[in-house]
Amino acid sequence: MFALILALLTAAPGPDHWFDMEGGFPQYPSLGPSGDFVVYSDRGDLWATPTSGGAANRLTSHPASELRSAISPDGRTLAFESDRDGTINIYTLPLAAEDGRLVAAGPITRLTSSDRWQALSGFTPEGTAVLFHSYADPTIFRAPLLYQAPLDGGPVTRPTTAHGRAPRIHDGTLYMTRGNAPWERPAYRGSANRDVWTMDLDSGEFTRLSDARSNEGQAFPRPDGSVALLSSADGQNDIWIIPEGGTFDDAVNRTNLGGAHKGTVGHGARDLSVSADGSTAVIGLWDQLAILNLDSPYATPQTITVRRSGDTSTLDRRIERLDSKVGEVALHPSGEAVAVVARGEVLVRSVKDDHPARRVTADHARQKQIAWSPDGMRLWFTSDTGGDEGIWEATVSLERKDLAPEDEQEDDDEAGDEGEEETAEETEDDSVDEPVDEPGGDEKDDADKEDAEKKDTKKKPEPNTSGERWAGGLRFDVQEVIPAASRPMPSPDGTTLLYQRGIGDLVLRDLDSGKDTVLLESWDAPEVRWASDSRHIVYSVSDLDFNNDIWLMDTQAPQSTTNLTRHPDIDRAPRLSDDGKVLVFLSDRNRMGDNWDYDVWAMVLDPSLEDMTDYELDAYYKKTVKAAGKKKIIPLPEDEDEQADSDTPEGTTDEKAAKETTDEPAVLSFTDLDTAWKRVRRLTKHEGSEDDLYLTPGGDTIVFSGTIDGDKGLWKIDHRGEEQKKLTSVGVSNVRGDLSGKKVTFVSGGTAKHAPSAGGKAETWPIDADAEIDVASEQRQKFEETARTFGRTFYHPTMKGLDWEAISVRYADLAAQTRTSQAFNRVVDQLFGEVNGSHTGIYGGFDHTGPRSGMGYLGVETAATDDGYEVTAVLKDGPADRKEGGLQAGDVILAVDGTTLARDGQRVRDLRTAMGLTLGREILVDLLRDGETHTVLLKPISYGVTGNLAREAELAARRDEVTALSDGRLGYLHIRGMSMPSVHQFEQDLYAAAHGKEGLVIDVRDNGGGFTTDILLASLTAPAHAFTMPRGADPADLRPDSYPRDRRLLYGYSRPIVVLCNENSFSNAEIFSHAIKTIGRGPLVGEETYGGVISTGSFKLIDGTRVRQPFRGWYLPDGTDMESRGAIPDVRVERLPADEATGRDAQLEAAISTLLRQLPDTPPSVHPRPAS
Repeated sequence: MFALILALLTAAPGPDHWFDMEGGFPQYPSLGPSGDFVVYSDRGDLWATPTSGGAANRLTSHPASELRSAISPDGRTLAFESDRDGTINIYTLPLAAEDGRLVAAGPITRLTSSDRWQALSGFTPEGTAVLFHSYADPTIFRAPLLYQAPLDGGPVTRPTTAHGRAPRIHDGTLYMTRGNAPWERPAYRGSANRDVWTMDLDSGEFTRLSDARSNEGQAFPRPDGSVALLSSADGQNDIWIIPEGGTFDDAVNRTNLGGAHKGTVGHGARDLSVSADGSTAVIGLWDQLAILNLDSPYATPQTITVRRSGDTSTLDRRIERLDSKVGEVALHPSGEAVAVVARGEVLVRSVKDDHPARRVTADHARQKQIAWSPDGMRLWFTSDTGGDEGIWEATVSLERKDLAPEDEQEDDDEAGDEGEEETAEETEDDSVDEPVDEPGGDEKDDADKEDAEKKDTKKKPEPNTSGERWAGGLRFDVQEVIPAASRPMPSPDGTTLLYQRGIGDLVLRDLDSGKDTVLLESWDAPEVRWASDSRHIVYSVSDLDFNNDIWLMDTQAPQSTTNLTRHPDIDRAPRLSDDGKVLVFLSDRNRMGDNWDYDVWAMVLDPSLEDMTDYELDAYYKKTVKAAGKKKIIPLPEDEDEQADSDTPEGTTDEKAAKETTDEPAVLSFTDLDTAWKRVRRLTKHEGSEDDLYLTPGGDTIVFSGTIDGDKGLWKIDHRGEEQKKLTSVGVSNVRGDLSGKKVTFVSGGTAKHAPSAGGKAETWPIDADAEIDVASEQRQKFEETARTFGRTFYHPTMKGLDWEAISVRYADLAAQTRTSQAFNRVVDQLFGEVNGSHTGIYGGFDHTGPRSGMGYLGVETAATDDGYEVTAVLKDGPADRKEGGLQAGDVILAVDGTTLARDGQRVRDLRTAMGLTLGREILVDLLRDGETHTVLLKPISYGVTGNLAREAELAARRDEVTALSDGRLGYLHIRGMSMPSVHQFEQDLYAAAHGKEGLVIDVRDNGGGFTTDILLASLTAPAHAFTMPRGADPADLRPDSYPRDRRLLYGYSRPIVVLCNENSFSNAEIFSHAIKTIGRGPLVGEETYGGVISTGSFKLIDGTRVRQPFRGWYLPDGTDMESRGAIPDVRVERLPADEATGRDAQLEAAISTLLRQLPDTPPSVHPRPAS
């Protein structure tokens, strides 16, 4: 592995606070005009160092992330990206060279104001403006636009209406990159690959410099007419040079990082920068920066040696409060203590208000899935200490009582023994016999009485004090008990432990012998619950049709299982009553089209309950509730010395010995299970989805989370689905209950809470604790968990032949060197790039969050004038679209909410800057119309709303074009996404666009995917098996598809279609495009789709970072993997920048002409022959 080489400038020794960098992840270097200095981002700040090596001087110091930068042609101004004010915008900083160092020479100034990120490219040749790309102006085509922002704060303009990124200008020519394939995937070969284009700024003519299937971009024009750029043509990202007047076909690879260096430099070069004089290039290379002399054809990349000044140790450690980081809560079986997981650490505390929490674990591993042993002595949990998940066990080694003086302990023990009394609840048992006088009792032998008393005394178990011990616990012994395992689930009697091995295997361990029995081998992690007899389990697991059913298993005969639910929709979250007669679960059955919207359902496993009258059911549940109320923690095992003198059979476990002192629950008997699937009832029928299901042991009360009539919270109902009551008004998770079911525990807002299951005030168990985070250790743990989980679940069975473990180890060292979430996430993206797969990504983390911009939009397009901004277009239904008091094309906006746009001696100020903090509030807009000034009152809208309005305007123009070019014979329909809202919109739009038309253009360009292909196909492939005609209808008006609409789930369309797709058609939109070709429904027109088809989920890391988890591959009928193989159009038409600049849609034109050629000369007719 490369290490960042650090050395001190011998010519200019640094001050005492310069120190050697111990690794790092330098990003986004930018060179000075002559290549003497380089500015780069590291640890979220900007640093400058001579390219010859030496002291790195810190230019910025802010909690935000400073990323890309650019040095002006005169070397006196630094432009850079920062999210210090919220969204990434561009700022400037004056620079000066002093004593061989590049230093800040003035205050930082914000240059752009937008709520859309701005990706900086560089300066214009004159140094008067910066160039960047952004999604600041919404369009349907999913690609950024190019912008130019003057340093004087004047209007931000677009050099072209064509889409692109990384703009640079040289000698009257604009250079840009088109395409969006990530640089982290140098092996990608598809339609979304990046290419370099130029545009003559005078003529507007576009020229393509690269046309390979690989990525080419980040182009830098050089003074000699050549172009330096990055390309993945040789398998890694390298610096290539296109000679003057040539194209990429003539280019030369100057770094060749795909050879001997492969495996040590990630994906090769990243973040290219070239000096203005063209002499020097700099790149990021693994954990270092490297420069290349471009003037020498034989030069090779050379590491820049760096010493960094300034104190960055504040980024190495940080303190985080755990009081709002709770993710799990588990009440001790005694009810005296509670355990929580907060930010990956296990803590325990007494349930009493005045007791603090104590940390059971204190490391940088991640702990989760806590579970108490039924006797309360042990706390099991999953931990990845050591780099892989295993099941660990914690016990109390020191409690507060152990520190008390010995005489106080004896007093406490005596007081405790004398103070024990049976409560009314404990004695409320009809089976307890009252003492009565027996005939002849006085004649009993005293010795027999003594023996009887001894026998009674011997049988009485000692009180279980484990709850008291944990409540007062101060020190804990923690050890791994089952390696390579997770999800500990102890049986209610404490003799066995269920756990998960691998991604879904269910294993049962006998805690006496340590013997493991594999109960279930599965690719899907089952959701399991024990029955009260410690023998049976109920579980939900997915099959290869991705349908979940609920199963019952006898763990002593695991080969014999029963499918209880037997339904093609998802049934999950099984919860079983203590007597085994009632099962409740969540299901999305009866939710046509609304997958994963769950209701609560109940199943009667004992058919005799169905024969009961209401009063008999009430009596039955009263009995089960009473029985549940008597449940107590099982006794502690006898001490070893007592066991030696007892009659306990030799070799039995502590748990078994304890079990022999209690009433052993009877083995549950399950009958008539073959018809159990018929005995189901729907208990909830609310909009939205219920979750976090809990059933009390008596089966009488069901608790769940959901939104009812717009009110989100935790709710309870009775066994009939009635007596609905809200327990708390906030979102919850991790809902559990105590032994009796009278109390539920849950997590809400990152805190541990509890409430009576019957309803009452929810209270909090505060967690007063801090965690000191060593960032390097945290980054390593996060990375190892990411790599481990991704490696076990990625859809490809061989990880594409990679040595994933070795690759992960190499990247882990790099990830541990990062100090910000942005840098860490970028390293992870590089790791994911090794598999060259789609649907990967990582988001979030612990970085700085700036204020919201409050950016408002008026829904107009404008052009700058000397006095303000002339309105060139008004979006329909936007804030300015009003008959009176709105804006019109030709109006000139003079002022916004009191801010005059014109400036003395300067160009008008930027309109977006003036629109900051205007979102959602009424503002005054001063304008000039027909030579007169007016003032209107408008309420700006958000970017999202503006985007929707712009989309509708663009679609209206497309519909008009289809109508015009087809003489009204064709309809047009754009499908925005493959989601249920889009399906509902599809049905409406389909009818509006296609009804009465001879054919239909279906557009899935720029559709990001989803899951609804088959629903759409159900509409488009509905068989024409019959037609209908009512009395009085004219047969001439009939068509083969004349059919009652109420007989179909969706409006059916069987007339000719053509489907438009492009490089931004992704995932399920590609599945749809492939399907149209596979079934021959119609031709594809446009561009090959992206080639990214994998079903994905996600998981969270310890700090809340979310990681995508692609787990399921999609294949064509012949076995071809759709991943990396886009749907190829029958008629290929590329989207060109020249067409974008002129507003032409050549793909739509081709689709219209293709479909028109398929239409019959005369509409098809039918001839009904009524029976005689």
